[in-house]
Amino acid sequence: MRTFLLITPILLCAGSAASQPVAAPVQGIALYTYGYNPDPIVLTAGKAVTLNFLNRATKGHDFTAKKFFSSSRIISGDVGEGEIDLEPGRSASVTLVPTAGQYKVHCGHPFHKMMGMSGDIVVR
Repeated sequence: MRTFLLITPILLCAGSAASQPVAAPVQGIALYTYGYNPDPIVLTAGKAVTLNFLNRATKGHDFTAKKFFSSSRIISGDVGEGEIDLEPGRSASVTLVPTAGQYKVHCGHPFHKMMGMSGDIVVR
């Protein structure tokens, strides 16, 4: 009888945990004055991930990666025309399933790319 009582709670816990949806891992991406961190951004092909973008700069920046976003399956979030535009101190999240490849990212604001605000996304 004691064995049954000890096993029952373990089975109940295992059953309730299995019914919980699994959240996608989170990858933070900081936009700062003329750069992105991390660079390169390394992701796993075919695995859902939530990208959390935060603009740490005192001016607006964007994360323009049209080819990357168009080849990914977007689960949630708004990537407009392949970009995420953020005012200073603002953040945004996108959950997606990336496709293997190497992609370029840059800031589309005037002269920002020329000042070095560009990077790479590597999906393996």
